[in-house]
Amino acid sequence: MEAMRAVEKRQPKETPLQRLARQSADAAAALGRLGLMALLLTPLLLAAILTLDIPMRAFDRFFGAAVAVRPSNWLTNGAFVMGLAPFLVMLFARRVGGEEASRVVTAAWGLAAIAVLAELSYLAPALGDADLPGVRFTVAFVAAAMAAQYMAVNIYDVTRGGGRWWRAPLYGGLAAALSYAVIYFPGVYAGSGAPWLSWMIGDVAIKTLCAAGFLGVYALLRKRLRPARGYGGG
Repeated sequence: MEAMRAVEKRQPKETPLQRLARQSADAAAALGRLGLMALLLTPLLLAAILTLDIPMRAFDRFFGAAVAVRPSNWLTNGAFVMGLAPFLVMLFARRVGGEEASRVVTAAWGLAAIAVLAELSYLAPALGDADLPGVRFTVAFVAAAMAAQYMAVNIYDVTRGGGRWWRAPLYGGLAAALSYAVIYFPGVYAGSGAPWLSWMIGDVAIKTLCAAGFLGVYALLRKRLRPARGYGGG
């Protein structure tokens, strides 16, 4: 006991100036980490937004002659690319935890919004009403995409560690697919007469396959992308 007291007495006391310097360095490091991850996610969001009007026909052949339910009726290149974002943010969550990964999602969407508004301002003289997406579509798409990313982060974060390694990324991917589908399809197509329920089931099926495929990527990266100190395991 006496030895422990002697050790405690020998430890130098941190001065207010040293504490301020340490806290400032920690804040700068956290801000830099946030900015770097946001810069990785933002191009993905912008690529998705810029290709929203291009139908994706890669999966049509799996649906045979059922033209009405072919993915190209509802799935665009942009929507597919946006569907990859939850997998990226789960990798962020593995490294720095769900709380900070959620902040990355918010920051990236803020940067993407600024970029899109700047582009629209530049192109405004040449754009007509038909060149812009409708309000209903825009609100539903953005809400669904953001919800999917936040859901992936949070489900991943609460299910990782202490279990099978594939559980957290799989559950996160499935949660993202379901949350996107239940917001986007009713939000855009309800009342339109389109077979949106079948489209919604097809969308979830495709993204479930993507979630299963992501497990291979995750398995390769999980040992290299270890949780940062203080951010738990997974």
